[in-house]
Amino acid sequence: MTRRVAIFLNQHLPLSEVFVAHQAKSLQHYTPTLLACRQVTPSVQHDLSVHILNKNNTPVERIKEALFKTTGKNRFLKNHVSGHDVIHAHFGPTGWLASPLSKQTKIPLVVTLHGFDVAKDSISLKQDGMMQVLYKKHLDRLTQQASKFICVSEYLKKRAIDFGFPAEKCVVNYMGIPLTPPPYNQSYRANNSKKEPFRILSVGRLIPLKGHEKLIEAVALVEEAGHNVQLDIIGDGPLRDTLEKKASAKLKNYKFWGGQTHNQILSTLSQSNIFCHLSRTTENGQSEAFGLVISEAQWAGLPVVAFHSGGIPESIADGKTGILCAENNIAEVRDAICALITNRDLYSQMSTAAPEFIRLNFDGSMLTRKLETIYDEVITKAGHQ
Repeated sequence: MTRRVAIFLNQHLPLSEVFVAHQAKSLQHYTPTLLACRQVTPSVQHDLSVHILNKNNTPVERIKEALFKTTGKNRFLKNHVSGHDVIHAHFGPTGWLASPLSKQTKIPLVVTLHGFDVAKDSISLKQDGMMQVLYKKHLDRLTQQASKFICVSEYLKKRAIDFGFPAEKCVVNYMGIPLTPPPYNQSYRANNSKKEPFRILSVGRLIPLKGHEKLIEAVALVEEAGHNVQLDIIGDGPLRDTLEKKASAKLKNYKFWGGQTHNQILSTLSQSNIFCHLSRTTENGQSEAFGLVISEAQWAGLPVVAFHSGGIPESIADGKTGILCAENNIAEVRDAICALITNRDLYSQMSTAAPEFIRLNFDGSMLTRKLETIYDEVITKAGHQ
């Protein structure tokens, strides 16, 4: 008999959270239903069952959302949670929101921690908003109610325990990717010449954590070394104007693509040569928990150049599928990119090894089987209590 999981979200479903839809669609023994506090635009397109409290952003819906977030009570959400076997919330603050529903319905709660929810030295109202402040202040509401906390890397598990999550409830399960036929374009890469720029791609929110400023500086050094390159940056965020001005001053050939759908990102990956991911530790102690897009880049056959920061080393076979550089060391990034441009044997070896590394370690279907085992365990335990 197929069981049912209520996948609980704060927002349904920003483009950056396409992994939620991918994971839900790969479930085999559980039927998923998405439940969300509010709709956002643009959002991930999918054919999953979904119920949204604040769907049209009307005054009445905004009040209902605010009341739920302050009281933990809402008949609409409670009714749609009822009848499921397990609740699965993504992100710590969202799990905190779901914990009263879990308590009211006696349905076990599982929470996936993704990074920002635990990997900060401090949380403030100005920087993080009221919900995260309340989540941190009343963390015990979540840690007592939830049955299991899924951490997306070993690094994040350590940070979660330091943050206050009970070690006995924390388990590592990486987020995988769908292993659909990758959009290889090896002929494009093999025929690359000085007439055609060597394309360097980065994907991520334009925020300090993602290190785009360092990437622009590193690519400028690659150009100074005499290489014909183009830097493509996919993503949007508060630093866009600043980064565009920096790129204009330092680079000959670049393009900011803004936010893109998942299919658009895959298309750009197929036309690129190297993937760069220079996430680094911020002043507040936050660092990248894993970096799912790194897996997608490797599945598409791109060698990765990245900083040795946070959970990123768990996502790359250093020296085999990519090159890890000391955090904030742009000279090392320059040398890594130049080596991949000039050493075709090295490039070919990494490009060939990368998809196999992903197939063996980050197959979304394989990792979802482990997720379903976690669901089974918490349901069984709840039934014995």
